Order: sequence, then C-alpha cells, then structure tokens
Amino acid sequence: KAKEFVNDLIKENNLQDFRLLDTLECINLQNVSNVIIISFFEESEESENTLINIVNAIEAFKKAKHKTGFSPDLIIAPYYSHEAGVKAKLESVASSMNITAIVDLYATNVGEAINTMEAFSSKRLIATWPQVQILNTQGKYAYVPQSPIIAGLIAHTDGDKEYGFSDSYSNRVMNGVTGTEYFIEFINGFDCDAERLRNAHISTCILSEGYRSWGGETSHEDTIWQDLARVRTFDRIALAGQKAAFKAIDKKASELYFIKISIEELLRDLKGAKVLIGYEVSWDEERNTDANVSAGKFYLNIKMMNNPIVKQITLEFIYSDEWASDLIKTISADS
Repeated sequence: KAKEFVNDLIKENNLQDFRLLDTLECINLQNVSNVIIISFFEESEESENTLINIVNAIEAFKKAKHKTGFSPDLIIAPYYSHEAGVKAKLESVASSMNITAIVDLYATNVGEAINTMEAFSSKRLIATWPQVQILNTQGKYAYVPQSPIIAGLIAHTDGDKEYGFSDSYSNRVMNGVTGTEYFIEFINGFDCDAERLRNAHISTCILSEGYRSWGGETSHEDTIWQDLARVRTFDRIALAGQKAAFKAIDKKASELYFIKISIEELLRDLKGAKVLIGYEVSWDEERNTDANVSAGKFYLNIKMMNNPIVKQITLEFIYSDEWASDLIKTISADS
C-alpha cells in the first residue's frame, strides 16, 4: 500500500524523483509485510534549509504513535543519513525511543569508511557501506543506500518465526541486489575488506552464494552491546516487563508477587525457545529499604543471558605424525 500511495503521489504531482519509490521497493524485495511510516519534508534550494527540514521530519517520529497509532521500531533516512547532523538526529531519536536507526556512510574506499566510524559510539545505530546496485522502479540499474534493504532484512527476520527478533540479519541474501558500488573483497576465514569493515562495526555486502549482508554490530563502547540482536532482544523483554509493571502501579503492594511471577513466566518461555540461556529475577535487597517500601517504591532485578550470535569460528589445522604407526601396519598387512 505504501508503494501504491507514493506511486500515485508521483503521478498526481508529475514528480521526477523516484528515490522514495525505490526505497520502498528495496524494503518490499525482502519479503516483508509490515506497517511503514513515512515522514515527509520539503527539499529547499538551500542545503541548510533542507537539512533542517530533514531533522524536523526525523523528530516527528516521536509523535508517530499519537498520529498513526503505530510506533516505529526501525528508522532510516536514505540518501541523507551520511550527513553528520542527520546521523546525530537519528541517533538521538532512536535512543529516546529505544529503537534502532540505520545510517549510510559516505566513503570512496574501505579506509575512508573505517575512518568515518571514529564518530560513532552507540548501541542504537547500525552503519552500512557501500551502496548496492538494484534494478530500480524505472527499469534502470542504479546504486542505492543499503539502509532500506537492511531495514527490510531485519523486519523479515523478526517475522520469520515467533522470536525472530533474537536472530541476526547478517549472512542473509539481500534480495534484489545485483552488485556493489565498490568491490568488497571477501575471503572466508582470512583477513579481507569484509572482515575489516565488520571489525570496524560496519555492515557491508559480500558476494558469496548471492549478495549477502555481513555485519550486524553496533559501535557501542561496551562489547556486550555491540551485538544488535542482543540489544533488540533486551529491548523486547524490557518492553514486555514494563507493560507488566504498569498494571501494578496504583495497586496494593501485595500484588507485586504476581508481577514477579509474570516476568518469570515470560523468561521461562524465552529460555525454552532458546532465546535465553538463563535468567534470575529477585527483589533488590539494597534499594528496597524500609523508606522506599513505605513510599511505595520497589526495585526488581532481572538478570539474564541471551543465546549469543556466532561472530567468528577459528579452525586450527595442525599436522601430526601420531598415526604413522597405523600406516606401517597397513602397508605391512598388504605385503
């Protein structure tokens, strides 16, 4: 429906800019069926005004729930997110909403892309590079930002199974991609462009049994939160926990027992589904002081470990002559 709406908009206004339509096509190609919220802005002849309009359009996502009834889980600003100010606004909005923003880097080689990451340090951002080639909505081959494709991959992964949000979008075929703007060297198991980009927390595109996403790490300084799947898993669990806690507000404290039970049941289900490895739920003995309890303030600690996403497998091939005697036995028997 989003594509139909934009297509009609282009025809009615005789527009010649098909980037939004191409962006929606990139998402659609990943086989997703979900709500898409579009925040429009007006391009100005002066670039400064355009950037201000973009920033305001991104800020508007905070009110999306009020205006549309839906709240975004992923936000992108393709063709503009390489701008420092746009990237900063995406990070700010994503952080305030506890969601993920996907940005596209501007660089002409691997080294430039890696250097650009010096300005990144957030568990709310995924950086992509380079642009990828698709057959666009006008029937022409064109290079487009990765962000809408990655957003589509994440959305597809989320909906692929019940707890898809706990899986990584990385190492999956990027439907519709026919090439990359810059060659990305990929040699499985060895140092190469793709691994250097990934180690720098850049999501890239490799050619290996199709064009595939390769990355999925945030740039957060704490390595625990560099795994996007972990960040999004904890976000979902925290949201569910907050909903359970909300029902206890303004009720008698004795009912808090049921909140703890409810959260434990949720975590037990997630452990059974292999989303979590283990968990522990307990009332905080230090913060639940007599004064806080009397004031109706309670603190519940929820400790858990998700099922980690495999990032690297190192195979060591070692020569040994310990089976030499077996060879001697074999050739002796033959004689």
